[in-house]
Amino acid sequence: MERVKHQVVALLPYAVGLALGWLLFYPPEALVPLGPWRHLVAGLLVLLLLVAFVAAQLAANLPDPLTLAPLKEGEEVPPDLLELAARLDALGFVPAGPPYDVGVRPPAVLLPFVHDAERAYSTVFRTRTLPAKTVFDFVSILDSERGALTSMAEPAGAALPAAPGGLRQVFPGAGLEEVWRGHREGLDWLRGRSLPARAVSAATFVSDFRASFARQRQAFLAAPLRTAVITLWRAATGRTPESGPLANQRGAAAALQALVIGHRG
Repeated sequence: MERVKHQVVALLPYAVGLALGWLLFYPPEALVPLGPWRHLVAGLLVLLLLVAFVAAQLAANLPDPLTLAPLKEGEEVPPDLLELAARLDALGFVPAGPPYDVGVRPPAVLLPFVHDAERAYSTVFRTRTLPAKTVFDFVSILDSERGALTSMAEPAGAALPAAPGGLRQVFPGAGLEEVWRGHREGLDWLRGRSLPARAVSAATFVSDFRASFARQRQAFLAAPLRTAVITLWRAATGRTPESGPLANQRGAAAALQALVIGHRG
């Protein structure tokens, strides 16, 4: 039953896309009196429905509370996750807990890792979508909870605007080792500007992970439709202002100044 539920959730975006496409090309009879304008009105209606659907999906993907349940007994970790786990092990990371089933939509399998010396977490996700997608990232939390730095290779991971204090580095198409190198360089750059990362450990992973979701949810609820529009645009274009190292990002200096001033205040 649970597997069927996952499949329905995975197919939902495709079903909605087909329905909106049908509405766009075959406007309802109620719009016929508008003549040629009916297609324009139908297009605007489709756009509004699409934004509303994206907002609903984002709300479902930011649950409160977020559940992290160990994988059911007998469920195997996908081979691509194990391969990334081995590469993280070679970089000095250790597991920060068991493999988890994350209660988001679509649901995902998560492997958590931590590097105590470098003050960084790494998470490896595999979505339960059709087809499944595997992504990874590195996260460090700034001292005094001022914000966090996240480094990733997948632009889609930065489609949702970051919560206040959230800094990102997106290295499109880069390998795990290259993204890790960029993350460490980003931490050095922040440290040189009086924004060091705080210590992390396996014991703090779950609380830190849930706290990051709570902050993201709070930011989304403050402006759900605006957030949905930005997310939709970034997902459609594959573009993000957070591409590349922090040092090269337009607006990074202003963001850092806000973090420093906010901390002093």
